[in-house]
Amino acid sequence: MKIRFAILVILCLFVMPALAQRVDYASGEKKFKRVYSKIIGQDDKGTYIVRSQSPFNGKTEQLRFRDNRIEICFMENNLSIKWTYPVMLPNADGEIQDILFMGDSLYIFYAAVNKDAGTNELFAVQVNTLKGGIEKSPVKVDEIQFDKKRNKGVFYIGKSKDQSKFFSMYKQTIAESDKVAINMKVYSDTFTRLWERRYATDFTDGILLLNDYQLDNDGNVLLLTSIDSDKKVNRDKRYSLAEAAASKESLTYHPLRLENYYITDLKLAIDYLNNKMVLAGFFSELNSFSSAGIFYTTIDRATGETKRLSESFKAKFLNEFTGERTINRGTELINYYIDRIVLRSDGGVILVAESYYVTESTNYNSYYQLYTTSYTYHYDNVLIFSVNREGKLDWENIIRKNQVSEDDGAFYSSYIMAVDADKIHFVYNKYVQRGTDVLRFTVNNKGQSIEKVLVKSGSDILLMPGGGRQITADQVLIPCLQKNKTNFIRITF
Repeated sequence: MKIRFAILVILCLFVMPALAQRVDYASGEKKFKRVYSKIIGQDDKGTYIVRSQSPFNGKTEQLRFRDNRIEICFMENNLSIKWTYPVMLPNADGEIQDILFMGDSLYIFYAAVNKDAGTNELFAVQVNTLKGGIEKSPVKVDEIQFDKKRNKGVFYIGKSKDQSKFFSMYKQTIAESDKVAINMKVYSDTFTRLWERRYATDFTDGILLLNDYQLDNDGNVLLLTSIDSDKKVNRDKRYSLAEAAASKESLTYHPLRLENYYITDLKLAIDYLNNKMVLAGFFSELNSFSSAGIFYTTIDRATGETKRLSESFKAKFLNEFTGERTINRGTELINYYIDRIVLRSDGGVILVAESYYVTESTNYNSYYQLYTTSYTYHYDNVLIFSVNREGKLDWENIIRKNQVSEDDGAFYSSYIMAVDADKIHFVYNKYVQRGTDVLRFTVNNKGQSIEKVLVKSGSDILLMPGGGRQITADQVLIPCLQKNKTNFIRITF
């Protein structure tokens, strides 16, 4: 049995109710160490978790680990660990590309170089969900002609929303032209290949960027691409949405343009309720990294009708950033990127964006006689925009925060978000340090908001928001550090 819940914003609330919540902690284990954890799936019995000694990107869906020293564990609904499996791949030289929970099964996808054939091969191996360990022999899913100088072979992997299908994709340089082709294979959840295609492009690798990609429930692949021909002089990223389908030999392109402006950031969503593809993000008057307003596009999946709409930020909203980093006399914000699109039931969207950037410093260690580089992660305000189906802003809101950390992969920064019927909850550390307050920010569908301390400072709790997950309509489960040991906190709203 799969656990499912609707993620729609319904316009029916007029008053922000009093907030109530319950906080539960897992019992923990003495052998828990300071590790990075992420929830990768769930069923009606509990939750599956991956743990690593090294940090990994908490903002991306696809997991790519620095090494394979990871373990998968299963946590029952009473928050107790039932089993732990230190992962051992069938091929010791394999590199884990992703871990996907499909239907009621859990799979590890890993890549391994076949030196004799000169290929990088992608395999999937099933994990026993009752006790851990490998369930069956690995299945070969895909392969790339491997060339260290030209193409190291990076696989993109994704699954459909209903978990009935998955796909593998990669960019491969065509030797005779130096142009890149996009290779794609789509499978059912039983690993039956449904279709495959190779699409040639007019661009070289490194110029054609894959910004977002989704597999729909019918087995079609949507690719949000952009062109980066010269970062120094070309400020137009030239975004396009490409559709790949079993019934078509070539990609169907939908160019995304905004006359006299630059589109600076975009995110893709599939609106199954209204049968549309939705793209939303920011635009700028000046360049490819700042934001002057909202860009919103819908494409009807039946007719192909496209609507492109935009709206600049209002002066009242921009005045909220006085004293913060802006450009063009305070009319454009910088370093804000779209994290998520939440679909409204009326055809509009909620856009969530966060300000983040990384600085680095290099110092010389005279004792060891070598240079060391330190990375500082800055995760600041979160912006929330409600955009109606006509592309106009209904309201906007700001979560004020200033999270700074060093050399931790920013795994304790950012936030976890939970979508209820008529509210959105954000949970985050006030600061990235032990003993910080854990805050909750709730906004309803009228833009009314309230911030509340969820866990007070002194409780020795530090969340790992990027590893958390919304597990029911009114619950999130989040890994955390508690007294310097890894644990989990479950919040019921």
